[in-house]
Amino acid sequence: MVAVTIGDSTEEYKLLLDSAASNTWVMGEGCSTEACGKHNTFGKGDSKTIKTDPKTFSVTYGTGSVSGTTASDTLHIGNSLSTSMSFGVATNVSSEFLSYPMDGIIGLGRGTTSDGDTSAPLLIDALSSAKLISSKIYGLHLGRASDNKNDGELNLGDVNKDRFDGDLNWLSASNSDRGFWEVDIADVGFDTKTVGGVTGKVGIIDTGTSYFFMPPTEAATLHKLIDGSTQDGESFQVPCSTTAPVTLKFGSTTYNMSSADWVGSKGNSGLCNSKIVGRATFGSDRWLIGDAFLKNVYTVFDVDNSKIGFGVKSAGSNDSSSTTSTTSSSTSASPSGSGTSATSTVGTPSSATTRTSSSSASPAHDTPTSSSKPSTNPSPPSGSSTSNSPSSASGAASPSEAAGNSGVHTLNVVSYSASAASIVLALFAVFL
Repeated sequence: MVAVTIGDSTEEYKLLLDSAASNTWVMGEGCSTEACGKHNTFGKGDSKTIKTDPKTFSVTYGTGSVSGTTASDTLHIGNSLSTSMSFGVATNVSSEFLSYPMDGIIGLGRGTTSDGDTSAPLLIDALSSAKLISSKIYGLHLGRASDNKNDGELNLGDVNKDRFDGDLNWLSASNSDRGFWEVDIADVGFDTKTVGGVTGKVGIIDTGTSYFFMPPTEAATLHKLIDGSTQDGESFQVPCSTTAPVTLKFGSTTYNMSSADWVGSKGNSGLCNSKIVGRATFGSDRWLIGDAFLKNVYTVFDVDNSKIGFGVKSAGSNDSSSTTSTTSSSTSASPSGSGTSATSTVGTPSSATTRTSSSSASPAHDTPTSSSKPSTNPSPPSGSSTSNSPSSASGAASPSEAAGNSGVHTLNVVSYSASAASIVLALFAVFL
């Protein structure tokens, strides 16, 4: 999450970053549902500069839904990065959001033409139009709550080269009218074993989903590589002593998914729940790649060139933690083909770095749909513990921002504690 203020309001709002969502919204002062009563709300009583619009919006998530009207005002991210943009003001928020600490969502998706879309500009577009960033590119580092570093980071208009070694591995994003960031998957495996190659499958890169969802047959095949694993419907259990990584291959590069991220808490069977779930959320050819994987890489989204880049710290590097990767061959070309990443000019106000919460849970993709359409988005597997998901704010330290010689602005934001009783969000928008 990032902490922002809106208009001339002094209230701080915690917004979840969701790469599978194309709309930004905040809970509104006119919302009377129970969830809104537990969060900070925004409206005319908070900002004199807000401009309301009767146009409605509706978003259905894997675990919850919101609807309301639209408005425009200035979004302040830190002390110096501000831009005017349109967003949703939710007047109806489902009860699932009682368990979530955020007051709304910032959509970092690619935009959508689906029913219910508010047609509002994306944050990255608003920043670019205001000439606050020179490139429509953003990088994201998701912290691991168990590391107690609270070092999550969002880089707008540039990448943070300190977050990875060598070059980024650039992958072309598939065309998606749903606004998803999708890339081809080459293989999946466990430790030194693989399933033998994957064809015709794409992965939706989703910072708004805590787990990793793949079709049942493929999930079963993967877990058969893990000694001692068992299956219960769409859920899988593995020995709690498992330390080897699950591997995921994009192009010719294979990445490790640390057991710290995919092995969950102990269940009644004495085994631990796997955070890799056998569910086809968007058909048999799409996998939903959430934070269980993304905490192991530095992810860059290049809007103009429709590419995604993954970077990692080499084994033994500072802050490498368990997020190492193995590379079978180099695919480090930049979107422009120059061999260097597309970054902004040093010394100009063209990039911003926002520190995010270190929590591992995010809502399940928010994709706008009409309120009459049913949701089939993933919620956590039945009976699973969700100890990595957010439940309560642990303190709302006011944002502090520092600018270095590069012109990058760093915003420290509130972290939140985790609870075994809390619900894992699956924040991706549903299109039916």
